[in-house]
Amino acid sequence: MANILGGSSDVTTTTAAVYLKQHYAAEAQLAARKSQVLAGTLDTSYSEVMSSGRALKIPHVVNMAVTAKADNTIIIPDYPSPTDQDITVSSYYYTAMYVPSIVQVQNDYDYIQLYGGQIGYALQGQIETDCASLPDGLSDSVGTFGIELTMDDWETAWQKLQIGLAPSNDRFAWLSSAAVSAIRKLGTPISADFTRSNLAALDNATIGTFLGFTVVESQYLESPATGQHDCGVHQRQQYILIRQKEPTVERDRMLGDIADLIVGWELYVTAEREIIPETAVATGVETPDDMWGCWLKTV
Repeated sequence: MANILGGSSDVTTTTAAVYLKQHYAAEAQLAARKSQVLAGTLDTSYSEVMSSGRALKIPHVVNMAVTAKADNTIIIPDYPSPTDQDITVSSYYYTAMYVPSIVQVQNDYDYIQLYGGQIGYALQGQIETDCASLPDGLSDSVGTFGIELTMDDWETAWQKLQIGLAPSNDRFAWLSSAAVSAIRKLGTPISADFTRSNLAALDNATIGTFLGFTVVESQYLESPATGQHDCGVHQRQQYILIRQKEPTVERDRMLGDIADLIVGWELYVTAEREIIPETAVATGVETPDDMWGCWLKTV
């Protein structure tokens, strides 16, 4: 058997580097993306009327009081003085990049096209982040941070919306992945949720609706600490999203630098609607609340 030669006489990948080809993949690997689903559960009906202007005013209409009429008595009119809610469109964000022409010529990818999509994702992500900040502003809360919601917790949250007279349609539950997993551990309602119209839920490890709430799993939800999330349930009208300018990408040629400036920008606002209670107001002003939503402190 021949001896194996070793030492400085070997040809290595380092010494032969000038002969070794390098290849680039046909497609670049995009960064991971979160699902952007929260904005779709807000009331966007005011975006059209707010195509211009700075602020939106929503007048309040209160319920009237009823007074017993006795014989030979004079009618005394009520004089409620309702207020209105002012919402100012003030969330103004952009993301931008500067691409020299030499980069555009010498690279093998469509650099601007690749990052055009990333710009759009970033802008929509800011809206999702703002949406995720809404639940902890609600007056009512259920649960304890770091602890999975029990069936009693879920029933309490449901009751709060019922007592607040929230419409029964368009109800949503914003949940972390851990909170969704916790639902699947509940023995009481699960058998019904995994049958009939939700038959595929068990196979797909998903739950479409729960106690009348459409389950929306999001990775944008705020996390006060490890193992904790600000989740929430709400009726669509509790939260408002006004998009005065949808995420828009613009490109300008900068001749002085022989480069292109790519800018994406948006103008919008998210807000918590003032809900007018059912209580009649004979005189004075109403006291708005936020009974169409409930903050869930959980995992």
